[in-house]
Amino acid sequence: MEFKTVFGPGTGGPSDYYRIPSMVTTKNGTVVACADARFYTGADNPNRIDKVVRRSFDSGETWEDYIIAVQEHGTEKNRASAAIDPILTYVSETGRIYMHYCHTPAGIGILNCKCGVGENPQGNKIIEGKFGKRYILKDGMLYTKSGKASAYKVNDDGDVSENGKLVGNIYTGGDFRAFGTSTLMMCYSDDDGLTWSKPRSLNTQVKKKFMSFIGPGPGNGIVIKNGKYKGRIVVPVYYGTKKWPLCLSCCVIYSDDNGESWQLGETPNNTRKIKGFKANHFLISHNEMLTESQVIEQSDGTLKYFMRNHNPKRCVAVAYSKNGGASWENFSLDESLPQPVCQSSVIKIENADKPYVVLLNPADRKERKCGTVRLSEDDGETFTYSRVLKEDDFVYSSLTLLPDGNIGALFEPDKECKNILFTKFSLDWIKGNDN
Repeated sequence: MEFKTVFGPGTGGPSDYYRIPSMVTTKNGTVVACADARFYTGADNPNRIDKVVRRSFDSGETWEDYIIAVQEHGTEKNRASAAIDPILTYVSETGRIYMHYCHTPAGIGILNCKCGVGENPQGNKIIEGKFGKRYILKDGMLYTKSGKASAYKVNDDGDVSENGKLVGNIYTGGDFRAFGTSTLMMCYSDDDGLTWSKPRSLNTQVKKKFMSFIGPGPGNGIVIKNGKYKGRIVVPVYYGTKKWPLCLSCCVIYSDDNGESWQLGETPNNTRKIKGFKANHFLISHNEMLTESQVIEQSDGTLKYFMRNHNPKRCVAVAYSKNGGASWENFSLDESLPQPVCQSSVIKIENADKPYVVLLNPADRKERKCGTVRLSEDDGETFTYSRVLKEDDFVYSSLTLLPDGNIGALFEPDKECKNILFTKFSLDWIKGNDN
């Protein structure tokens, strides 16, 4: 296999650390790849993390220069905001690419997110000031809780000024700080990833007051092609119900109006049974957490869910939805799909002679290694064929069907958090035919 570096040090990007690949192919034949550009370390937030994009017009043979899709703020690790964990969803009917990601202000990561939406019911940010005072950010001005205008103005970069004098920044910490929680953000591109819209928060639509963390996939979302829910955009997310200890569950958000509004589906952690009793996302243990996930549509319109989990069996968890992701049933652990606690990427191959599904993950029950690609010919029910893509370290990945008919894989080749590589292969290659 030929591996090409798409994101990494020395490739023209803004940082030396890259993680969390996501990739889609448009109807124009453009392959759009996205990743975290992590500035001061390869670690998760707290950290300065931007969203970067590169495009290919020849099925991944060559890649254009970097595009900064989302730019965050700050010049120190713990005094910088983050846009972490991308998930791209392509809607062929409109030609729009949606990017969802998690935003956090300075000093905030998954372990210390406060419970809450971080916004008022109208979607205006809550800003924490000195001595516990709270403000509402509206139209570039800070208002007191009672609705009175203050002397403080805030620009698009989060800089806070009083009478023209800079007094802080809501994203990088100090006397004025955005509410210390995570925000599910969305932006989009209508020109095959060349330019991106101004991001907007979805918290008032999908985040609940009891949630601490909320974040996407990561990987890819889908558009339902068949049945009652045809046209619905479905994007996997996961969330926490406690600040500490972690208590995480996954679900999907979905839109029936081309991304204008979004709804939060039910988690399998509220519908499955644990030791004979109905589960509850407030009460699950560490071993019962469900986190990063991917979803496919089967031929009859059923959605099948593939979930990272913390069960000691160390395999992929699966569930099914007959209502377009609103809820899930028939939860199980698929012991034929081994993995450590790590993400998997899964795609359905559209317009093929069989209902092919391709899955890629680190197929080791203990460590993030042995990147293995699997092929199903029955809508993802059984994976008859498998082949090792990379024997040693292997972490997160994303898959797409390329214009040349091959499958493209964008993946993290090791645990150094620096490079993201690309390769491609055919369905026949998975079956063991190298010709």
